[in-house]
Parts: sequence; C-alpha cells; structure tokens
Amino acid sequence: MRISQNRKIFNSGLDKIKSAVYNASYTAGVTCRGIRLLRKRRMCLGSGIRIPDIVCFYSGCSIAAIFQIMQSEKKKEGRSAPGHFVLCDVQKSYSENLIKVLTEKFRGGYRFHLFHDIGKASDFSSKVSVDIFVAAEEFEREDRRKVTADRRFLLCETRGRREKAGEIPVFRYQPAEKIMKEIREGGIRGKARMTEKMETSGNEREDQDPGEKKKDPNTLTSVSLKGVIGVYSPVHRIGKTRFAIRMGKQLSQKFPVLYLNLEGNAGGNYYFPEDPGQDIGDLLYYMRQDGINPGMKISTMAGQSDGMDYIMPMKYEQDIKTVKKEEWLALLDIILEKCIYETVILDLGDCVDGLYDILRKCVRVYTLYIDEEAASAKIEQYEKNVRAAGYSDVLGKTVKRRVGRVRRTEGKQAQGT
Repeated sequence: MRISQNRKIFNSGLDKIKSAVYNASYTAGVTCRGIRLLRKRRMCLGSGIRIPDIVCFYSGCSIAAIFQIMQSEKKKEGRSAPGHFVLCDVQKSYSENLIKVLTEKFRGGYRFHLFHDIGKASDFSSKVSVDIFVAAEEFEREDRRKVTADRRFLLCETRGRREKAGEIPVFRYQPAEKIMKEIREGGIRGKARMTEKMETSGNEREDQDPGEKKKDPNTLTSVSLKGVIGVYSPVHRIGKTRFAIRMGKQLSQKFPVLYLNLEGNAGGNYYFPEDPGQDIGDLLYYMRQDGINPGMKISTMAGQSDGMDYIMPMKYEQDIKTVKKEEWLALLDIILEKCIYETVILDLGDCVDGLYDILRKCVRVYTLYIDEEAASAKIEQYEKNVRAAGYSDVLGKTVKRRVGRVRRTEGKQAQGT
C-alpha cells in the first residue's frame, strides 16, 4: 500500500480515527505520547520489507477503537444482565421441582441458583450481587441474615405469617406462578401496604354478618365466602357449570380458589382446553399414599384459568361412583387445612356418593333453576327428599338462583343473571 494511493481515504477518515484513538486511549489509559511512539515505530514483516507509518498508525487506531467498543459492550451487558435469584431450601425434592419450573417459565428474567446448605448460599452471596433470596423457615434466622441480598423472602409452611426482620413470608404450597408473582410484587413498602389493605378488608368482613338481611345473597360480590361452596341443581342443562366457574373466577380476585367438578360427565376439556394431564382421580390416588405432601402435589397438578385454579374432572362416570363420601370429605379437609386455597368450589352431580353430606359441609349451596313447571316440580321433590333424609340444615344455607327466561303462560320475563 502506498500513501499516495490512499491519501483521499485517509484524509476523509482522519477526524474519525483521531476521535476514536483519543477516546480509546483515554478509556484504556493509553497516552498520546504512546500513540506518537507507535507512529514512529517501524515494523518488519521480513527481511528488507517495511510497513509504512500510515499502516502502523492505522493498526494502532484499530486496536484502540476495538478495545473501546469491547469496553462499551461489556458495560452495556453488565447493565442488562439478569439478576441472581437464590433459593435455599431443606426440602430437596420440592425445591428442585420449584427451581425447574421457575427456570422454564421465567427464563431470561433471572439467573436461578439452588442451595440446600445455608453456608454455601452465604458464600455465594459474597461473590455476586444477589437480587432475590428465598430461604426456608427451617434455617436459623442468624444464618439466613448472613446471606446478602437486595430482597429477602421466607418460604413458610403456614399461611398468615407476618413480615419480620425484612423477610417477606411466602406460602410454600402454591403454584410456582403465584410464588413468583408474590416475589415480584414483594418489597417492604409494597408488602406493608398490602397487609394493611388485607387487615382493613378483613375487619370490614368481621363487622358484616354474611346473613344480614340487608345483603343480597344472590350477589356474588356482596359477601366474601370462604370454605366449601357447593353448586348443585336437580334441574339439568341450565348453565350450572358456567355459573360455578364464573363465581370461582370472581372470588379468585379476592383470595385463592380451587374449582372441582364432581359430575359423572363433566365435559372438562370444553371448559378447560389446556389439560394439565392429571385429574381428580389421580389426586385421590396420591392422597391414599403415605408420605405425600398434599399441598405440593395439588400445586403441581392444578391448572389455572383467569386466576382460578382447577383440577380436571374424572373422565369416567363409573370411577367417580366408586369414591366413597368419606374420601370426598377427607379430601376437602386436606385442601382447606394444608393448601393455600381459602375457597373450594364444588360443581356437584347426582352420581357422587354422599351428596347430602357433602352439601352439609358447604358454607353455602347455590341451587339453580328455571321458571317452568317441570323444573319447579323437580326442585320441590329435591327439597322434600332433603328434609326426609334429615338434612334440612342444607336448605337453610341454600341460595336459589333463577336463570334463563320465564316460560309460564303469563309471559312475564325475568332478567337474565
């Protein structure tokens, strides 16, 4: 290359080269004196062959400019890199499943790390900046505090724990999405506001009797129901399942809700196209086994629709008929006592064993009907049977809901609900 052949190119890019060299030399700590030395130096490729000054100068500029770009990209990468999420738990099987789900569902948001030794987690936090630290409550508080992190969470076996020493409690046995949602929304100030709001709303519910005559029990949002809510009707094909699912989704905006369909022919794939793969029959099987953690098992089996969790109904009517009422009642107790759910919506059918006993366990029963003579006759017979069987208390907590249009000869129409 000769200078005369490249003078135009050199002159047009000289200002840019000087600027790049100056900026790069400043970033890399290279002095202008060093650049001048580079220009004066002659490099040899072989015997008798020399590289002109312009080549040496240009090479030096290129190296310095590349160094500047690498430094800039490194800083940019450092700012956008995902934060470190550290989970330290004593339950190996649970934590391994949880970290696997979190990694799959929130890939790119965080770099997830799992420890079973609190000491190793502490050593790790001394080497990197930990954004989120989730520790099991089984570890001593003094050991947990040795782990340095921006936000701290405590994995708890029970609900209702209060924040203490900067550790925000998170209930262990709930879907991974909800755990992550609580963590993302966590923070001392945000959690304090949430706790205050929950306490205020809780006090208001205590002051208001669900049985007050001023309240309309037919209005789903008028009373926050917790416990088992039954939806049953001797009149079929009137939208009972739609009603139960809609109610569950509304209540799930206030507290965790689980929907269970106990009909012989539920048509679950129609209402929940995303089949989680396991159904109520599988859940009952697991509950019969020793050493099963019901909260964790249900959280891995449950699907979700608009905030409401559900477990797919059993596929065969004959299978649901073989389940005894004692198993149903025991299952409901386990769900309410050992799982996150505060409300269980039961969509009941005629083939379930111990129907009246299950209805008795409910805090409220919704019975749907349509305004026609045949439907009225079925409702009347159902109520007589309930009284004759000694379950009159079920009717005392039953709310009748009329759906559809009036079909009497008067032609007066009722507004749809």
